[in-house]
Amino acid sequence: MVLFSLSVPALGQTPGIRQVAASERSLIDLQTRVRYTTMIVLPDNEEILDIICGDRDFWVISATQNIAHVKPAKAGAETNLNLVTGSGAIYSFLLKEGGPPNTSPDLKVYVEGDTVAPTGRPRYFSAAHVEALETQVAEAAAAVQSANRQAEEAVARFQRDYPTTLDFAYGTPKYERPFFVQAMWHDGKFTYVKSDARELPALYELKDDKPAIVNFQVQDGTFVVPKILERGYLALGDQRFSFSLRER
Repeated sequence: MVLFSLSVPALGQTPGIRQVAASERSLIDLQTRVRYTTMIVLPDNEEILDIICGDRDFWVISATQNIAHVKPAKAGAETNLNLVTGSGAIYSFLLKEGGPPNTSPDLKVYVEGDTVAPTGRPRYFSAAHVEALETQVAEAAAAVQSANRQAEEAVARFQRDYPTTLDFAYGTPKYERPFFVQAMWHDGKFTYVKSDARELPALYELKDDKPAIVNFQVQDGTFVVPKILERGYLALGDQRFSFSLRER
């Protein structure tokens, strides 16, 4: 959507300040002057995303939010200006430096949007904005690939190195009822008891020959204790399965 405008000067307006009504088939004429800055105020709901000027050599133009500033750098300079906004509207201007004698340049111009223009039009983005988004997407994709690669390397390293951390230092247990212990080991951080017990036993750790119950988790028939146990026993009723960590 390209919005042009028809200048509508109001009676009693302060010289240099105008209000113009935008339309799709006309342009806004701006009379500027060297050593003066013309402020263009678009509707409050607009945000200027891009500035397209026919002559960048002799015109200094900047924009923030819905306000643009235009300043000529050469007497008699002429060019055109398009302000592309986030709503999809394009406000177009004809810029001229100078003007009739004894007249004030446009110092502040308020632009009214086209109230009959359809809403819901696609949003426009500046080339710089699109480039920045593409850069962010590329960086994010690279970060994801790097994270995936590091995760895969970590898993492979763990699978390669983990077996070397297993220490079956509790000896070979007797596979007897009611505990049916197949194996017992630790990996430097956790203690594991592989058991086929039909009833879950209690687990005790011996510290200074005093028993203390130990909490554990069961994963696929393996009791997992979040520390290394040196001495202790499993208990079911009056029956016990004792274990101790052998020194190497």
